[in-house]
Amino acid sequence: MSPVALARRGAALWARIDRGGTGNACNSAVMAGLEAWLATGDPAVRVLVLTGSGRSFCAGADLTEATSLLGDQAALRAFLDRGRRLVRAVRAAPVPTIAAVNGAAFGGGLELLLACDIAVAADTARIGDRHIAVGQVPGWGSSVLLPQAVGPAAARRLLIAGETWTAAEAAGHGLVSEVVPGDALEAHVDALAARIAVLDPTAVGRMLRVARPPVDDAAWDREWDTLTEHIAAQRDSAARSE
Repeated sequence: MSPVALARRGAALWARIDRGGTGNACNSAVMAGLEAWLATGDPAVRVLVLTGSGRSFCAGADLTEATSLLGDQAALRAFLDRGRRLVRAVRAAPVPTIAAVNGAAFGGGLELLLACDIAVAADTARIGDRHIAVGQVPGWGSSVLLPQAVGPAAARRLLIAGETWTAAEAAGHGLVSEVVPGDALEAHVDALAARIAVLDPTAVGRMLRVARPPVDDAAWDREWDTLTEHIAAQRDSAARSE
């Protein structure tokens, strides 16, 4: 059974990450489920909505799976690159994407949020990059997309200090468009999706082309090169300590 449940709600296709006990961490099965969500191909789907179950939106890449691949650097890089390509695919979706941020969004969860066109947060949500808190650096777009979303100064602080923002702080920085009570989040996003769905789809598609800020491929490459350098250094350090 997939850890990503897909459900049609009107003209919106919802994807709900449901991995209880892991903070909805993004493992290979979650990536496969989200890839299927993006590949719907149904012309009646006018909006894609991403959310999580329980108290988490997504806690980021699954460290258990990543750690299990430390002995196979090619497999580890493939796992991480799959997540990076997933985030970029969300950002390039042919219809508007909405993040319904029901709870904690850290690391890769923040990067998925950043990839969406609109983010609406429950008032109990907590949001941060937090790669630095586990001795890692981002690879799925935080360093690329976060400065565009909140400005370079706020982005540097969130990245370097590993801080966590409340939903209200995230809204104040422009990371989410609005904050609503947790029990009203899904109905609020349903209504937003319905408003978008009745608009002319051709105009919406062209609006996405101008509304999504362009990102230089060099910025993605710099982040990826830094991540691969970092994991190689960690591997070498672990080998020397054995």
